[in-house]
Amino acid sequence: TYDARLADLSYDLQVLPRGVRLTFGGYSETLKSFASYVTSKLAKNLKDMLPSNEEEFERYKDNLLRALSAFNVKQPYAHAIYYSSLTQKPRNFEYTNEQLVAALKETTLDQLVDYVKNLWSSGKGEALIQGNYDRDEALDIVDTIDNIISFKAIKSSPARLKALPIPVTRPGTNPTRLSISEPNPSNNNAASHITLQCLRTSERDHVLIEVLSAIIEEPFYDDLRTKQQLGYIVSSGVKAVDQTRSLSVIVQSNVVPAEQITAAMVKFLDTVNDEFLTPLSTVDIELFVKGLVDRRLEPDKQLAIEVTRNWSEIASGRFQYDRLQAEVGALLSITKEDILDFWNDLYVKERRMLISEIVPRIGPVSKKVPPRTSGYAGGIPESVLGIDDIEQLRAYGESNV
Repeated sequence: TYDARLADLSYDLQVLPRGVRLTFGGYSETLKSFASYVTSKLAKNLKDMLPSNEEEFERYKDNLLRALSAFNVKQPYAHAIYYSSLTQKPRNFEYTNEQLVAALKETTLDQLVDYVKNLWSSGKGEALIQGNYDRDEALDIVDTIDNIISFKAIKSSPARLKALPIPVTRPGTNPTRLSISEPNPSNNNAASHITLQCLRTSERDHVLIEVLSAIIEEPFYDDLRTKQQLGYIVSSGVKAVDQTRSLSVIVQSNVVPAEQITAAMVKFLDTVNDEFLTPLSTVDIELFVKGLVDRRLEPDKQLAIEVTRNWSEIASGRFQYDRLQAEVGALLSITKEDILDFWNDLYVKERRMLISEIVPRIGPVSKKVPPRTSGYAGGIPESVLGIDDIEQLRAYGESNV
């Protein structure tokens, strides 16, 4: 495919929890033949491209192992975000880095060959053709690829990602909290990441949490970074898992320990209603809304951006291709009462709150290495959890989806 790449044709292959995803891009007059060629190689001749001997196979394994091992030298804030995200995903949708490393070390060339033999034996295909094609041309490409792969069609679709709920805690009670030793023994930074999960999936709920994020973003940075100078990495924002949205705040510091970072962030969140929401004027809200509306109405600069957005609707099973327009409509109808009620539901009345703390092993903010497990066996956690408790927490979430 080297010459094809010079001609501005491209392809990508990814093995994901729901199956294999092939992506092709390029000029419309040559894309069909290019996609057919690559698909044929992958579906019919993939074995010919596999490592021919153990030595070659070990080189591939070593490259992957190096990439997985690089996880340990990431910054603590990245580790805090990772562990928080992990708790919200089913165990069969994302394996831990430790599990992947262990599985990779045990993988053999024979296992890889057997895997490839069965990879295209059966399945159910979904396709998106977008660009300079009419309906008949698009269907022709799909039929051509379908005939090349020629797997035995199955009626059921693979399971789609569904976010796991964070346990509910009420004000005055301790929220779910992870305390994990920093994987990099030479990094002297502590980090804390707080997630406030909203399980509601309407456009109105999605834009309300974005409005909230826009309201607190600057004050949060100003308070914890500029005034308190707790850390040099201070940020807030909205994260998505499946159709859920979460408001998250994070600080990384080498001057205060993780639990002090957490206390400062919780103190800030406790003031949000009185300090930042109640004083809002109609003009303030209109300015926040305008920024979010303008972002959604900005034309896509590349076809790939629009394609990625539309494919996410297919992969998630939502199929709501007018989502941006629907969210604009929801944004334009937001009132101050909506914002206050949403914050009350998200944080005041009861909350799905997860604290993920990373504790360094060296330096002035280091603490005693936290235990890997608290013996947590499911249900609402009553103590600080360790890294080995994450699987039980995920199992609890799976039983409550």
